[in-house]
Amino acid sequence: MKQRIDHVAPFALVAVFTIVVQGLSLMEFLPLPIALLIGAGWALLIGLVAAWARRRPTLSVWVEDGLVALGCVTMALFAFGGAIGLIMLGAALGSSSITGETMVTMFLPSIPIAIAANVPTELVILPGLLILGWRPGARRILFVAAAALYFVHRVWTYLVFAPDRLDFAAAERSTAVLSAAEKDQFAAALHVGDPRWILNLVIFAVLLLAAFYPRRLSR
Repeated sequence: MKQRIDHVAPFALVAVFTIVVQGLSLMEFLPLPIALLIGAGWALLIGLVAAWARRRPTLSVWVEDGLVALGCVTMALFAFGGAIGLIMLGAALGSSSITGETMVTMFLPSIPIAIAANVPTELVILPGLLILGWRPGARRILFVAAAALYFVHRVWTYLVFAPDRLDFAAAERSTAVLSAAEKDQFAAALHVGDPRWILNLVIFAVLLLAAFYPRRLSR
């Protein structure tokens, strides 16, 4: 019974992780049932692929270590890039001559970078590590911790921060100096005081720590 639960546990975690995160991500564009169904389909697909790789010890080692390395890179982009971006935006809002056009121009390049880091992390890296790294030891604890922290991060983002919207189309055409009220609106919409970069830094540290634990061939 214990072995059966231990065998099913990583797939159950991946299902919950993927369905919730992708459901929240897609419900802005699709009806919630369809968004959840897509999340469930991806959870099944990534589970099958990871399970196939897990049955091949040598391949499993390479894939797992590769996902750890890639996860360190993506979370470094999130943590350090996000922190620097927030510092720059905060400093810009302190300027007496900043315009809406300049603020939007500074912010928009961060969007594709965030997408490039976020998409592989939530779709492949963490779900794959939960399955490939599911064996007794410190590495499994670290993978579960990273996935749990990232899960909190994404739910936090979609439920608390995502509802705030700024009219970028109007702001990017504004060459007038921002008033104090408009600066407050930018600061609120862009979440200049957002502490999520700290959570990103913790996830990065957890994955980096996992990279120093040996990956055993035996199960």
